Amino acid sequence: MMAYFKWSVYIWQLFWNKGYYQYLFIAAFAYLLIFHRKKRSTRQVLIYSACVLFIFFFPLTAKVIVFCIGGSVYWRVFWLLPIIPVVSLAATEFLRGRHSKLAQTALLLVCCAAIAVSGRDMFSDGVYVRTVNAQKVPDDVAQICDTIKDEAEKDGLDDFLVMGDEYLSSYLRVYDPSVRQAYGRWGRDPVNNPCRRVYHLMKWEEPRRYRKIARLSRKGGCDFLVISVPEEKTKLVERFHYVEIGKVNEYRIYQLEETS
Repeated sequence: MMAYFKWSVYIWQLFWNKGYYQYLFIAAFAYLLIFHRKKRSTRQVLIYSACVLFIFFFPLTAKVIVFCIGGSVYWRVFWLLPIIPVVSLAATEFLRGRHSKLAQTALLLVCCAAIAVSGRDMFSDGVYVRTVNAQKVPDDVAQICDTIKDEAEKDGLDDFLVMGDEYLSSYLRVYDPSVRQAYGRWGRDPVNNPCRRVYHLMKWEEPRRYRKIARLSRKGGCDFLVISVPEEKTKLVERFHYVEIGKVNEYRIYQLEETS
């Protein structure tokens, strides 16, 4: 269970990235709790926020949510957290307590400035990535798909099965829906049981069991296997008659030798 709590903390940090809105939210929550908790509407907002945070960080609920929607999108639980209403409510209550119009105006500008500088510029480096393909998928996915299709065409393969991790399986279908994959996004609709087992090995197993992945991929009838393999582990894949035909970034592209 501790692993799920650590995962929740990691997602919390990842969600806010380099922004400071979490501190605004915590400060606003504390202000409302200390000075305005007696108001019914404020109590409702505070109780709701506390419940969402409990659900997010409590290991048992985190485990259930990860099982249902997947760990890669666990951050979407934050959509339930009323971050903007809590900050807005705290600012409103704070300004309402000032009786001078001049003071209210000045403090309103200060609050707006605090909100503005707490966020992260949406045009910062790394937020957007330029792609060269019309489908706007990551370029490494496009290169992998093109490499596979070129080899398949060279060998006269009209129907072939591709095994990749969840990152690849999500984008390959966007770039080229004609490429038949071992399973869909989140491991849905696997072609057969060996492919289903490979999905779980790629997603959860650390350190990665390359020998078993290659053996099950061959058993599942996968003509192409795309996997990130360190140099010293490549022989574990090649012993099951997978031949490396290309490399894109950290991914190695293997083709089953019998289909060559």
